Amino acid sequence: MNQGKFPSYLVNNHYRKSTINRRRKDFQNMNRNKPENGFITDLLSNSLDILPSMIPKILQQVRGVMKQPELLPSLARTITKHIVGSNTEGDSRVYSHGKQSFRPTPVLIEEAGFHSESHHVTTGDGYILAVHRIINQDLPFMQTRPVVFLQHGILCSSSDWVIGDRTKAFGFLLADAGYDVWLGNFRGNIYSRNHTHLDPDMEQFWQFSWDQMGQLDLPAMLFHVTRHTGQHKLVYVGHSMGTTAFWVMMNRYPEMNSMVQLMVGMAPVAAAAHMYSPVKYIAPVAGPVERMLSLTGQYEFWPRGSLFTDLSETLCDQSQVDGSVGRNESVCAIPENIIFLIAGFDAPQMNFTLLPEILRHTPAGTSARTLQHFAQGVNSGRFTMFDQGSKKANYAAYGSPAPPEYRLSMVTCPVALYWGQNDWMAHPTDVAQLADSLPNIVASYKVPFSTFNHLDFLWGKTADRLLYNPAIKLIDQFVRL
Repeated sequence: MNQGKFPSYLVNNHYRKSTINRRRKDFQNMNRNKPENGFITDLLSNSLDILPSMIPKILQQVRGVMKQPELLPSLARTITKHIVGSNTEGDSRVYSHGKQSFRPTPVLIEEAGFHSESHHVTTGDGYILAVHRIINQDLPFMQTRPVVFLQHGILCSSSDWVIGDRTKAFGFLLADAGYDVWLGNFRGNIYSRNHTHLDPDMEQFWQFSWDQMGQLDLPAMLFHVTRHTGQHKLVYVGHSMGTTAFWVMMNRYPEMNSMVQLMVGMAPVAAAAHMYSPVKYIAPVAGPVERMLSLTGQYEFWPRGSLFTDLSETLCDQSQVDGSVGRNESVCAIPENIIFLIAGFDAPQMNFTLLPEILRHTPAGTSARTLQHFAQGVNSGRFTMFDQGSKKANYAAYGSPAPPEYRLSMVTCPVALYWGQNDWMAHPTDVAQLADSLPNIVASYKVPFSTFNHLDFLWGKTADRLLYNPAIKLIDQFVRL
């Protein structure tokens, strides 16, 4: 096969721009002639804005694959597995040390030199959630330690707080600072795919969004932690959807404000009207897409074992064998650039060495409806309960033709927000509006790095210095007065 030879029109910038402009006009004309096609043509037209900057990287990474023919059999096996529809449930990689090297959260904790505990919490509607705990046996014995509860964002899990070195990962830094650290898992992710009577293969299992995560999951997990530790107060840290669910919880149970000494919101999200991520282009069609997925029996979005996660593991695990392959040529850069496209470009903060480990854990899965709920906020610019799709359905669910709006004024506990200038998901304008709506804001802190993005809050190379250490100092002030 001729490697590195591509038609000139693919790399000729003038041709590419003129062609894209012509295609955009065609889509717009089609939209005017047939308004019912609007949501599809808008998606196609908007996506063309992204293509010029992506084509060179795509070509570079295709060359990278062609330079490593040993990858092709593994890629073929991975793709074939998904085409023939092999069942990934019960995959031995999930809780074993097989060749894929997936290590669940408790193993990551113990490998870092801590003890771990795994707890299971049942919500009021029957979902069984896993909660993990970090125990630092190296510190002097104390009967009680102040509790910090960490809650992941969308498509993530408890693992994301403990991926990396003990001196870098936020969960480990808190444990070494003397805190009793607990890690939550929302319904539907890899650790919380259990229920008292529903099966994850059933559509009914996946009929939830971050409404239920805030109204049911968070209260159940937090009350379990306070009962188990005997502590009546705690510090709550949420990333992305972990903040969204917190605002929901305080609307449902405002009395829980007294339980929270400090809420730390990293990359906080409520309404997302100014989202810059290409995810916003999917927002107008999220409803039809969710219904289409339901019709085909696909109720879960981006679970572990999906084609993307399996291909990412194959590319990254195999490409690490030969250390002579440069970063930009490595096929592992393919999933890296997909992450950048969603969350914001920040190559200086991307820990390329850690990326294969990250992609073994993330995405960790959620419901398609959860994505649709975020898309509704992008479309409406409002922070509301899930829109059921019609006035009749909303009347049945809420007693009103439109979904009720959540009130941020109900969040009366102290809140500190940490945000990034280059965050394409939690846009600085949306964060500023959020801060103005919270009645007890104690800090709104821009991470001092111009390209800091949505996922740098979890895995940025210098997140410990730029974010975690300042956050721990603030937590200390509220806990140890």
